[in-house]
Amino acid sequence: MELAKPFAMSQAAISKHLKVLERAALISRGRDAQRRPRRLEAKPLAEATEWLERYRQHWEGNFQRLDALLDELKIREKKRRRTKR
Repeated sequence: MELAKPFAMSQAAISKHLKVLERAALISRGRDAQRRPRRLEAKPLAEATEWLERYRQHWEGNFQRLDALLDELKIREKKRRRTKR
């Protein structure tokens, strides 16, 4: 199958992945003689992207605060080491 060629996956694994995506309504399947072309479904993908974006922003803010705290702790540790000398 041409879809499996670029991936280090078997035909069966590709088929399983496609079935999961189809059940989630992220792709649809057509019919063209012996072929079963798949098509990305834009609306559910846009909805998933929107949902994920909210969480990305949340976690990005948390990671920025964590970075700031770690930087502050490093500075404190350096100051503590200097005062011990």
